[in-house]
Amino acid sequence: MSTIYDVVVVGAGPAGSAAGYYLASRGLKVLLLDKFAFPRDKTCGDALTPRALRILDEMGILDDLLQVGHSANAVEFIAPKGHAALAPLPRHDRPSDRLLFVPRLILDNIILERAQAVGAQFQGPVHVTDIQRDGQEMVVTGEHRHQTFSFRARMVIVAIGANVKLLMQMKLLKKVPQVMLSARAYFEGVSTISDRAQCRFDGVPLPGYGWAFPLADSRANVGVGLFRAGLASLWMPRTAQIAFGTFLKTPAVQTLLSNARQVGPLKGYPLRADFAHAPTFGDGVLLAGEAAGLVNPVTGEGIDYALESGKMAAEHLLDMFAADDLSLTQLRRYDQHLRQRYQRLFVLCDRLRLLYLNPFFLNRVIKTAISNDELMKLYMNIVIENQDVYAGVAPKTLSKVLLGGRKSSPSA
Repeated sequence: MSTIYDVVVVGAGPAGSAAGYYLASRGLKVLLLDKFAFPRDKTCGDALTPRALRILDEMGILDDLLQVGHSANAVEFIAPKGHAALAPLPRHDRPSDRLLFVPRLILDNIILERAQAVGAQFQGPVHVTDIQRDGQEMVVTGEHRHQTFSFRARMVIVAIGANVKLLMQMKLLKKVPQVMLSARAYFEGVSTISDRAQCRFDGVPLPGYGWAFPLADSRANVGVGLFRAGLASLWMPRTAQIAFGTFLKTPAVQTLLSNARQVGPLKGYPLRADFAHAPTFGDGVLLAGEAAGLVNPVTGEGIDYALESGKMAAEHLLDMFAADDLSLTQLRRYDQHLRQRYQRLFVLCDRLRLLYLNPFFLNRVIKTAISNDELMKLYMNIVIENQDVYAGVAPKTLSKVLLGGRKSSPSA
């Protein structure tokens, strides 16, 4: 008789492996599947926010990551006109209260190994082609080395990132969603930003931004992200790789990388930031991480959402199993939990992007923040913790920016 798993998790990145960890640590029989063997590289900005680090600390692997990662003490925001605001990161007592950079080649493998250490099984490389219900069970089918396979489970979690082919096959998505475009390359010999992360709005098409994030051993992750949608598509480059080439030619970036050399190829990747309108469940299936559109529409950050939603999906299934209720009604409640936590944030982030990511406003914001600590702390909290987003679009904040930090008159 073939094995029936409690949960099959399709995709062993941060969302899938986090879900696998939380399920297996509670004694469930879990199988993680991925289209790659691990360790494998994943194109990303490699940033871990405090929110991500708190989950990783809870999983018992933060100490390992601190050994291989690189912490930044500040974030430098560079305006389209070139002036810069350096924002120190708030100092706290907990090891997770920091901004840490770990290449995904290392990060994802550590998370997967942690899930395996508590009992989750892993198979890769496998190519999952369909997920369907068969009576009381879910059947996951696909190919491994040109041989077909199928696994049976009570429930399935899908955490396949921006790849929507499987979701289209399952009819969970009716059309390909709008995506952000990004590209990044690694450089070594970048010592000038060892203590800070740079978010650059000079030399990149807006709405979008460039970055230079420090890694261990004087290496850096350098990249660009574009929001090529609506009217912006009229002036945007067709690909992030084209924008990256222009970004590298700007004088400031040339100076930054003057003693550096690129290691490895430039890699482009899409980002799904459509959670506000995306499906999050189906019959016998929960979606987690970027498969549910959980990438920040302003920053492009997704690892923290992946880890959080992977944990939420696992906890929701644990509750469903405990209640012996695997109905569609209970699956729908997972969507309700995600909406309660993230919906308002994503709607506000969409508004924040429309308001801020233009040359006029960015120049004003960064110039004002240089001399206004309160404003700088607000923006750091929005970028790092995804908190206070409403304050970022509130009339009081916007008037501060437009007035250059001066208080408006009572009649204003």
